Amino acid sequence: MLDADPRRIDQALTNLLENARTAMASIDDGVESTAPTRSHVHIDAEARSDAVLLHICDDGPGVPEEIRDRLFEPFASRSPGGTGLGLAIVARIMAAHGGSVALTERASWRTCFTLCFPLTTP
Repeated sequence: MLDADPRRIDQALTNLLENARTAMASIDDGVESTAPTRSHVHIDAEARSDAVLLHICDDGPGVPEEIRDRLFEPFASRSPGGTGLGLAIVARIMAAHGGSVALTERASWRTCFTLCFPLTTP
């Protein structure tokens, strides 16, 4: 059984999707409005015996190497003008649910975050 606060999970997903939108907008800048958008977001779930994994991936510019080690700390931002709080909030929400968030590698995606929700016994 997955036990989660829907409002907090919505907040975590909103933060991740907003980060993806902002990152992909930096790539799409300069593309004529008549051209189809080049950027995509992919979300999928994976059920395991002990957890549910939710993968949120995009084909934006990727995460710069220089901030990967502190990505989930407050004020670490890959976006100019960003506050660097979005991923820190996601990490706190996941920790409060006994889970985790990680920057992961998935084929064909430049950026992928995986939320891990532990399953509980009823």
